[in-house]
Amino acid sequence: MQYELLKYLRCPITKTPLRLELISGFEKRYADKIITEVNEGILFSETGFVFPIIKGVPRMLIESIYDYSDFLKTKLPDYQQIKTRLETQYESLLKNCIQKNKRTKASFEFEWSFLSADKKDKIWHEDIAALQTVFLQEMGEGSAYFRNKTVLDAGCGHGLMTSKIAEISKLAIGVELSKSIENAFLNNKSSNAWYIQGDVQFLPFEDRTFDVLYSSGVIHHTNNTELSLSLIEPLIKKQGRICLWLYHPQKNFVHNSILFLRNLTKRMPVKLTFLFLTVFVFPITYTIKKIKNKRGINYREEIIDLLDGFTPEFRYEIPHEVVVTWLKERKFDNIKITTTNQFGFSIAADKQDD
Repeated sequence: MQYELLKYLRCPITKTPLRLELISGFEKRYADKIITEVNEGILFSETGFVFPIIKGVPRMLIESIYDYSDFLKTKLPDYQQIKTRLETQYESLLKNCIQKNKRTKASFEFEWSFLSADKKDKIWHEDIAALQTVFLQEMGEGSAYFRNKTVLDAGCGHGLMTSKIAEISKLAIGVELSKSIENAFLNNKSSNAWYIQGDVQFLPFEDRTFDVLYSSGVIHHTNNTELSLSLIEPLIKKQGRICLWLYHPQKNFVHNSILFLRNLTKRMPVKLTFLFLTVFVFPITYTIKKIKNKRGINYREEIIDLLDGFTPEFRYEIPHEVVVTWLKERKFDNIKITTTNQFGFSIAADKQDD
């Protein structure tokens, strides 16, 4: 974690500044410079919450007190007292976050573990080199628009898009719920691309922090899509821009069959679902795509596609007109559908002045 990131980070609950207790630092080599950063540390909130920094990544989840208990027990002599105090004061909040995030963290961490950037795997049928073009198409803007902009990539997954956004912007911050954020940070070579583990419904930033908010294929995987939109859009500055990519409804036999099967697989342990897909589904889908020769698909890419469809607990499909209504209600204008395909669409809009 770069020390400068501390200026942006806030308690996810109160939005108040955090206090850093440094444990260790290290030097990280980027494409253009070497920067001394925080390797391990703890961020303290006035609420009593503590957020560890591990392997250079701030872990800003409400439930970090449990997820990273082994680390915190060794670094905090009063860990048990802190945990007990939080459980007394924030019992329902902690239980809610644990319940809604557990499956989602596990499914996306496992999914992105199959991606090999070194072997030039495609991401949703696109070469990694083309991600910046995808971003510009979805945003409906040219690269010059982002030159002096700060961009939040809310739900960055593999993190590769965040680094591509950083190449044309002032700053890009990627936030991801799962531990796939660790590889995103490790493989990043852009000094102005920063990474945080966090929950899109409890983002650790003040309102009106970012010029641009980009969230591709994310909030429809939360427990409530509209609620998630309501919680992320206040982070955009006046006259800032938002872009969402969401699934839209499909009406065909194959898609309905997939949704029917999802009712089973989304309740199974993630690795058991993987075994089921590998044995019974992968041979069919992989062979069909090879025969049709739609693209040069490999094993890892097809597994990622299947895991993305069958393992997330939440997967909602939202009609275009519903999202337009949501954005209008939240004082956005210049609302445009910028891209669309069989599975979903991207929609961009500008935030009006109050």
